[in-house]
Amino acid sequence: MSFRHEASGTDAAIYRKPLSSEVIADATDPRAHRVLRECGFIENSVPPLYVWHELPDGLSVEEERSRSTRAAVLLRAAGFGVELDPSLFSEAAYEAVLTEVRTSRADRSAAATATSPAATARVPAASTSATPVAVRPSSAAPSASVSRRR
Repeated sequence: MSFRHEASGTDAAIYRKPLSSEVIADATDPRAHRVLRECGFIENSVPPLYVWHELPDGLSVEEERSRSTRAAVLLRAAGFGVELDPSLFSEAAYEAVLTEVRTSRADRSAAATATSPAATARVPAASTSATPVAVRPSSAAPSASVSRRR
């Protein structure tokens, strides 16, 4: 048994089985298998070496295209090379999942920046002198009416 992704030199392949209506996806990496399952593909195997995925029977052609396109985009976003049969591409699904991926990346980036040690302000240590210490953000300009005590 040979996998199409191995023949094409990619990490994963999503295609319609020749002379059939079955939509098949194959990959080697366990992370790719997880993405395929999350996109609605059903895992099949012939132990110990062969694992592939199929879309369930009874889906409309548009649903097959939608799930296949979603899987391909998510696999690419995860860093996998993917071969997608052109007959399984859906422009609407592509736009939707691309927006989702971009939003997810922006959210992760914002969360990483917010929790970055560089983004958190350090609280100064308590002063041991009797004079109170005023902490002012660096962007605030000093007040023009500051009086000095002597």
